[in-house]
Amino acid sequence: MTTTVETTLGTLQGIQRPHHIEFRGIPYAAAPINELRFQAPQPLEPWQGVRRADLFGDASIQNNISLFGVGNTSEDCLYLNVWTPNTEAKKRPVMVWIHGGGYISGSGSQLIYRSNTLCESGDVVVVAINYRLGVLGFLDLTQHFSSDLPVSCNNGLLDQIAALNWVKDNIAAFGGDPDQVTVFGESAGAMSIAALMTSPLAKGLFGKAILQSGSGDHVLTKEESARVADCFLQATGISAEDPDALFNLSEKQILDAQKKCMAMSLDESRNQNPKQPRITQFSTTLSPVIDGEILPTTPIRAIESGIAADIVLMVGSARDEWNLFLHTPGPDGESLAKTRYKDINKKELIEICEQDLPGLGEKSANLYEKVLTQRSDSASVLDMYSAFESDRMFRIPTLRIAEAQSKHRADVFFFEFTWDKGVFGACHAIDVPFIFGCTQAGVGQILTGGGDKAVELSETVQSSWIAFARSGNPGTDKVGQWPGYTPSERKVMCFNDTVELIDDPQQDTRSHWDGIL
Repeated sequence: MTTTVETTLGTLQGIQRPHHIEFRGIPYAAAPINELRFQAPQPLEPWQGVRRADLFGDASIQNNISLFGVGNTSEDCLYLNVWTPNTEAKKRPVMVWIHGGGYISGSGSQLIYRSNTLCESGDVVVVAINYRLGVLGFLDLTQHFSSDLPVSCNNGLLDQIAALNWVKDNIAAFGGDPDQVTVFGESAGAMSIAALMTSPLAKGLFGKAILQSGSGDHVLTKEESARVADCFLQATGISAEDPDALFNLSEKQILDAQKKCMAMSLDESRNQNPKQPRITQFSTTLSPVIDGEILPTTPIRAIESGIAADIVLMVGSARDEWNLFLHTPGPDGESLAKTRYKDINKKELIEICEQDLPGLGEKSANLYEKVLTQRSDSASVLDMYSAFESDRMFRIPTLRIAEAQSKHRADVFFFEFTWDKGVFGACHAIDVPFIFGCTQAGVGQILTGGGDKAVELSETVQSSWIAFARSGNPGTDKVGQWPGYTPSERKVMCFNDTVELIDDPQQDTRSHWDGIL
């Protein structure tokens, strides 16, 4: 068995493991540094001789988040990693992981994403990519400088597309099938995939997609992106008359200005039904931009129109998504649950719900109180608030993607994680350690609680993800038949101590958002 492969750019030597081969830190585009800082990814020059692929490449520059360590960071970050059972020309299914992190943090080499177990369990080739984050990936400077300045929009998305093109051109050398590619991602990774499903530049690069806790509407208009760029330029003291100053900024200056951009509030209040209240939805300020070219329109609207009708889709969320954000300690060691929301009461819950759903504050608070107390006698007002936010930010937007795609295909599959044995319950990212088989140590153990039952569930989850990548249907012997999801047949596979197909779980709270979000 050889650990070297011939790519279109040169020879790579990977690391031989007992049951797979690992290739770390493979460059897929030129380093986006110096004058390339705000440009689209550029082609990489071929290398001579054998390039060792035994060290992970740096992640995009970012502020450290203690729970999810990412290792070294730099602007030279356009690397990907490959795990393969072997390099024989076997045409295995290919799974490409796009990490989350709110478009401002993360990397494809985080310990929780190491893909050896997934690779070996499914006889699949797994690829995990880095892409530019924050202002380097999602700041739109195109409206502020003359057309001859080398800047472009949606560089983070363009990086992802460049990585997928690399997969198309090279994955056969690693034993993968370029015609059987599944993209999967969580949080901002899932949001990225929603955008890629509707981008003309990504057409034909993948045929199946798994979106975990994402949405199809967290994007910016050109007007909103211009406001964010104004904030960045003001924070750095750069004017349109001195564009070269953009390329002289230090990484610290970039991250400091990025914090000010992130502190902005972009009110994207909207609704689908004029008879219903406008929901208050505040977008992240560093997100993909509707530029008419890379991203022609809002992904959810494009999916509704059938633009992604050729893609088989699997989507889902966790029951208690917001718990992660409430209970994770911040830089000062304190969590929101212990500070801002420490003594939240029913009156304050009504006020929060009213701010988000004008005219429905009391009705919303009463509904979530009823649902949560039925679930547990010990449910607190904080739990009710978390359930409300979990639905607003993740579950309902995820349902909308499934509903939109089900207009065009019968094979849309929905899942929900209700496993709540970890520190934060069935929180955001709870699915990740089960998918990658890392429930027994580190962050995976914190999220899942570990133990034999977690290992057993991980094997079940992996079997469905692998089956979907292989055949387009996640049904397996472990979970049974898994029918498609439609607005009339809302079949959801729920992952917990037992795995069962449930008809329209949490129906009351789901219907509460009809016509609103």
